[in-house]
Parts: sequence; structure tokens; C-alpha cells
Amino acid sequence: MPEILRLYVSTTLDLDAERAVIGRTVAELPVKLGIEIRRSPQLTPIYDEVYERLANVDRVYFLLGNDITAPAGLEWNLAWRIDRRVLPLRRSPKPTPAAQEFMRLSPAPWLDYRTSTDLARIITLDLALILRQADNRYGITVREIEQLERAVRQLEKMQVAPAPDPGGADGGGVLLDDGRRDPLSGVLLRKQ
Repeated sequence: MPEILRLYVSTTLDLDAERAVIGRTVAELPVKLGIEIRRSPQLTPIYDEVYERLANVDRVYFLLGNDITAPAGLEWNLAWRIDRRVLPLRRSPKPTPAAQEFMRLSPAPWLDYRTSTDLARIITLDLALILRQADNRYGITVREIEQLERAVRQLEKMQVAPAPDPGGADGGGVLLDDGRRDPLSGVLLRKQ
């Protein structure tokens, strides 16, 4: 009997609408299988409620916006503690210091996305990897695998535009020296 693919979507408050993007992406997969998408209870979830929903999911999509908010921090911590497979995603053009520190302490690298299309592409490629596993836990037919392969090839051809370099003061920076380097020797020249 095929298993149900269970996903958990955790978002910070500023990205809560992104859940709909993930839902549409899952619905548009060229496969017929049982998929369950979970989230925290709406009103101030407690540890046990979050644990119950995270305990047996196949993938956790964690979306971080400009700031870390509750209950996302609890979901993040718990997902790692109970060894769930977490895919950290971020769309944070102006991260707060708390969000920057949160990202820095992550046990896994972050994938950046800028648009809903970028997010849908990342989710589709990730789900394709999960569904193409040799054990075929989810009962995918040969025809569905072929359709999934075509969709993946099409998505891999798409180029995701890199995030623009903010430059200037908005991008932050540190002034290390007020000197210039000689273009031929590379020696630092100091202002007098």
C-alpha cells in the first residue's frame, strides 16, 4: 500500500501567504498520490501540538522572512531535535539582527528565493527528488515518473536570477582602510 507524503510548512509571520504557493505547487505535480500538508495550530500552539504534527512528516519546509517569529522558532528547533528533514528557505531582503543570527546558527545551508515562481521551482525540484527514490514508498507509476522527469528537466533549464547586490550603505559594510592599491604591484598606498 502506498504511503502518504507528509509535508510540514513552517513560515515566519511575514511569509504566511507562501503556504498557498506550496499548496499550488504540490497540486500541480504530474503525479497522483496522497499528500498531506501540515502546519502549527493557528492560535498559540503548545509544544505537544507542534510535536504531534511534526513527528512523522517526510519533509519540513521552513520559510524565513525578515525576522524570526513565533511559532516558527519552536517548529525549527523541534524539527531538528526529532531528526526531520528540514529544507531552510529564505526571502529576507532586510533581515533583522535576530534573523541574521538565526541564519548564522543554522545547521544547514539556506536556499534563497525572490519570487513565488522561484519558491515553486525549488519545491518542485525537492519533491521530485523525494518521489524518485528507489524504494517508491509513494506508489508512483512508471508513466508518472516519466512525467516528473520531464517537468524536472524543464525546471532545470530555467535560470533563477541572482539576488541583486545591494551595494552602498544599504548592503552594510566595513571600511578597512582609506588607502588605495597600486594596480601593478598591489602595494597599499596611503593618503598623506
